[in-house]
This record gives sequence, structure tokens and C-alpha cells, in this order.
Amino acid sequence: MNVTIESFFCPYCDEVAEIFLRLIDTILLAGSETELRQGIDNLKNRVPLDDYFVYGFGSHHLWVHQRKASDPTQQFRNRLLKTEF
Repeated sequence: MNVTIESFFCPYCDEVAEIFLRLIDTILLAGSETELRQGIDNLKNRVPLDDYFVYGFGSHHLWVHQRKASDPTQQFRNRLLKTEF
């Protein structure tokens, strides 16, 4: 996996920092698109991933935005990271 961190991560609480590290670990340990999709599904079942991040899959990549602490219905303007597979 080719991970590119595209903007600043905002560690506004301990939980978001821990989940971000678990997200990075999940991405780096995946060896294929299938493993990455399964890893993200497993992660979101273990931690409140959707509370802090907005993410999705394109045809050859995973993109991630961070949610704002002040209003979780909004996300930071710039994409946090992109993973190409």
C-alpha cells in the first residue's frame, strides 16, 4: 500500500489519536485491496471509526477525511490521507 498523508492530523482527543494510529496500522498491514477493505470493516466494528473519520474507496484508492470536533457532521476541508492499492 502506498499511503500519502496529505494534510495535518488534528489530535483533539486521545481517542481520535489512538484510532488514527490503528487506521494507519490497518492500512500498512494490508497486502491487497481485499485485505484493506476487510481490515477497515474489522476496525470500524472494534472502534468508533465513523465518529471521527469519513472515508471511502475509489477504483484504486482509499481516501480519508477527519471529522471536526466542534461539529461531527462536518469534516476538515482537506483530505487527511490517500492510500493507493
